[in-house]
Amino acid sequence: MTLTRDIDLCKECLKFESRERINPSEKPYVKYRVEEKWQRKPTEILFIAESPPWNGKQRYFYNQDIDEKRTNLRKEVLEHLALNSLDEFKGKNFALIDAIKCRLNKSRKKSVPLKVIESCSARFLRREILALDPKVIFVLGNSAKQGLKQLPEFRDLKNHKATDDYDKMLSGYRVILCVYPGGQTRQHKNKIRLTFSKICSKT
Repeated sequence: MTLTRDIDLCKECLKFESRERINPSEKPYVKYRVEEKWQRKPTEILFIAESPPWNGKQRYFYNQDIDEKRTNLRKEVLEHLALNSLDEFKGKNFALIDAIKCRLNKSRKKSVPLKVIESCSARFLRREILALDPKVIFVLGNSAKQGLKQLPEFRDLKNHKATDDYDKMLSGYRVILCVYPGGQTRQHKNKIRLTFSKICSKT
């Protein structure tokens, strides 16, 4: 059974959160055929984000039907990498995944449910990393870091924040922490630019 099918069938998060908070029937990873269409193995750089956005069912990093300027994360990542499209992103052997596969509603409660991110990481994150075999894992924000640190080989991350200058080899992977680009992190714009510069020389 493929990873895509396992993700599609998973409803574990409903053990911890209501449908007002988590939508297990809306899995953009599945809908936009990320594993089949957008991933090349081995991967040069694997970007890990938190979760697909809740507001707007069409908003998603890999949805080509939406203009680049309307998908904040894609716009920011492509700009920092000096790339113009998802096709160029894929052409560089880059990939982006979410620590949480379902859409997460943060409109009333900003915090990420720990049980959900623990469950999703245990079920899928290690499988994805092993399958994609990246040279670099580029972690976008503290919630994504929270997911990755659930895996024993990345426990060193528990002592660090996305704002730290973290660039270290862990279990054979070069792991870089970066503040999540865009949204509420505009005050860290220079820090984000500097962090991306660590990999831009290789793009």
